[in-house]
Order: sequence, then structure tokens, then C-alpha cells
Amino acid sequence: RQQKMIAVKYIFIAIISYFLGSLNFSIILSRTLEKKDIRESGSGNAGATNMLRTYGKHFAVLTMIGDILKVALAILIAFLILNAPLDMIFNIADNKETAVTMILYKEFAGFFCVLGHIFPLYFNFKGGKGVAACTGMVILVDWRIALILFVIFVITIAVSKMISLGSILIAIFYPVLIAVFYQNIILILIAVLFASIVIVAHRQNIKRILNGTENKLSNKKNK
Repeated sequence: RQQKMIAVKYIFIAIISYFLGSLNFSIILSRTLEKKDIRESGSGNAGATNMLRTYGKHFAVLTMIGDILKVALAILIAFLILNAPLDMIFNIADNKETAVTMILYKEFAGFFCVLGHIFPLYFNFKGGKGVAACTGMVILVDWRIALILFVIFVITIAVSKMISLGSILIAIFYPVLIAVFYQNIILILIAVLFASIVIVAHRQNIKRILNGTENKLSNKKNK
């Protein structure tokens, strides 16, 4: 009976996380403030980058904050359901076994939140690429890893002027850093899964990068 209760808890977490992930803030903000669906503009992607190019940095920042916070809320709810210590949402446990367990909780909720973001129930299953949602999860998984990935992201954009390339590189480096910090095969495999989701979502960007036709920040477009 106890195992069934645990299974039910995880099912609830998966459903709630997916529903939260389906709250795509680029679509919500563009429809509410501009009376237009962001998916009908620019690249057609429902994400912060397209919001930046189409409506400007303020919209992009609001989108990013919203998409990060929804993951944080999903993780908070997961911790409440699993009776996990809430202080471990923002902290890293001293005990390695406990730290790994807390990360697994966060990544479980984060995974379904990212799925909701990419395939939102409320918006005909056509959402963003999951970068902002993954970012929110990584920040709560380990702030040290998040900081290193942020530096990689900033340097990549400064050099290449391509947000997509920065997103792809931090996805690649995430499982590498998980391996460096935790040496846990389960965490590494899950990190590879997250990286694969982001990379697959950017497959068209990768083609354009290789062809030299990818959009750059310097190529500003009018609203």
C-alpha cells in the first residue's frame, strides 16, 4: 500500500508539473498585452528569444521570469507532496546521498514542466523550446552549475551573437557538469535526457548555424 501511495504522489506531481509547464508566458503575454499570438510573429517560436526580437527586451525578461517561476512552483509543490525539507529547494545538502535524492525530486518535476512548456495543453501543444524552463530547474538543482552555464551562455552570445548557439552549448555542458560535481550515473543520464530535449528542439537552429544563416542579435528586426 505504501508503494501505491508513493506512485500516486509521483503521478500527481507529473500532472501538476505538466499543467504548470503548459502556462507558456510568451503566448500569454503577447495575447494579453499585444493582442497577438507570438507564434504568428518572427520565428514562430513561443519563447523568450522570439519575444525579444518581436516585442523587445521587457517582454523577453517577463517571459523568462514567468517560465522560470513556473518550474520553481512545480518543484515547491513536488517537495510539499513528497514531504521533502523545503530548505533543500534552494540549498545543496552536505550529504551526497541526500543531495542526489533532492536533485531527483527537482528533475522529476522539472521534466514534466519542460514537457508542458514544449507541448502546452492550453495552446494546442505548440510551445517553446524549453530553455527557460530548464534554466529554472538548473538554478534550483545546483546554483554552482547554473552560474557556470550562465557564464558559458554569455560568452557564447558575446562572441557569436547567436542565442540559439548559447542555448545548445549550455544544454551540452549540463550533463558534463553534473558528472563533474556528482559522479552519479542516474543524474548524468537524466541530465543527458534534458540536454537531448533542448538540442532536438533546436534542430532547425542547428541546421541554420551550420549553413551560416542563423539569426544574430545584431540583425535587429522592426516590431
